[in-house]
Amino acid sequence: MDTTAIRALLQLYFDASFESDGEKMAKVFHDAAHIYGHGDDGSLLDTPKAPFVALISSFPLGSSDPAFVRDDEILSIDFTGENTAVARVRLRMGGIVFTDVLSLICIDGEWSVISKLYSGVTV
Repeated sequence: MDTTAIRALLQLYFDASFESDGEKMAKVFHDAAHIYGHGDDGSLLDTPKAPFVALISSFPLGSSDPAFVRDDEILSIDFTGENTAVARVRLRMGGIVFTDVLSLICIDGEWSVISKLYSGVTV
C-alpha cells in the first residue's frame, strides 16, 4: 500500500510539534481523536483533541530558539486495513524525546490521527 499520504501527514505532525503550531496540529488529528499517556502519578491521561491542540499552542516556539534541537523520525508504518494504519514515530520537543504510537484512519480519502499513545524521556 502507498504510504505517501501518511508520510505527508506525519511530516505535518512533526512540523506542528516543532513550531508549536496549533492550527497545523488541528489538521493532523480527527475531531474525535484522543491522546493517551501517563500522568506524573502513574495514572492514565486521556486528552481530547481540542485541549491537546491548545496545549501544543502554549509551548514556546521551538524554531525561534537556536538551542531547540529538531530531531524527528518515522520509525514504522504498518497498514492494519485498507483505511487504517499504525505509525510509530520519535520526536523531540525541548528536553523531552517522545515515542508516539499513532493510530491512523482514512475517511473520505483523508488520513488523520484518531489516537495517540505517547511516552517521553527527558534528555
